[in-house]
Amino acid sequence: MQDRLIDSFMAEQLRSEDDTRSRADGADAESSNRSEKHVNRRNLLAALGSAGLISTAGCLGLLGDHDETGPRADDPTPVPTTEGGEEQTTSVDAEIFDIEWTVQGVTTEVSSNEYLLDVALDEGVDVPNQCQQGFCGVCTSEVPGDGTEYVEHSGADYLSDEQIAGGFVLPCVAEPKQNFAIETGKQDAADSYSAGGEEETTEEPTTEADVETYAVDWTVQGATTDVASNEALLDAALDEDLDVPWECGHGVCGQCSSEVPGPGTEYVEHDGNQYLSDEQVEAGYVLTCVGYPKQDFEITTGVKDEADSV
Repeated sequence: MQDRLIDSFMAEQLRSEDDTRSRADGADAESSNRSEKHVNRRNLLAALGSAGLISTAGCLGLLGDHDETGPRADDPTPVPTTEGGEEQTTSVDAEIFDIEWTVQGVTTEVSSNEYLLDVALDEGVDVPNQCQQGFCGVCTSEVPGDGTEYVEHSGADYLSDEQIAGGFVLPCVAEPKQNFAIETGKQDAADSYSAGGEEETTEEPTTEADVETYAVDWTVQGATTDVASNEALLDAALDEDLDVPWECGHGVCGQCSSEVPGPGTEYVEHDGNQYLSDEQVEAGYVLTCVGYPKQDFEITTGVKDEADSV
């Protein structure tokens, strides 16, 4: 049976070759070659089909190499689906708003699913910022009314609900809800804001008699500074031009983590420590940016990795 099939195919092939050679001399060679292959394959399939052996043609590689991908021209285009079999959809809900940065004198277009600060920085707008996580408050800005009407905050830990209602927002974690003007550099104004419209006076002013001064020995920098009990260690170091590591300046990032000779609570008073755990402080690690001295001591900076391992 197989021998007859091959003989039949060879006969068909010879007839096809004779037919091809009889084409006009001016026919394009490449086109003729494609036609010859097409006829040969068609004739062989016809012979195989008559014997009920179409599957054999696939095994012999006569049905093509299947290199093409995607649907055929006459097939419908498949709908993209997720792993769960649901049709994928594209987001069409985002809106674009015009944000006028009054201090910088520019206006940027910000999508409703973008943070104000991210777009400003992408556009080269000089906006005050530090942690970019809603903790430090450096990017605090003001809008014309209740902040909840202008932006959607995601993690505004620095501002209270009253401050936001008073018009203060954090561009680093704020997405716009409408067009508006925004004024940056308002951290101090937000810090002193009260719902009654008056500056908060929660602490009584200290007198000189209440302030003590301590000698702090910076071992890495090889210097000793006098630091008042109401002065942050980092501020005193920077005032003396000491090269000490720091970043956020608000007890958030941990870059200024330093080590003292014993439990940190015996040497410094933290005001706003959001990075170190009680265990780390007890082990002798302190934050110079929000740490105030309680006695004379020596301090070793640049130990963030060591503190993180506790």
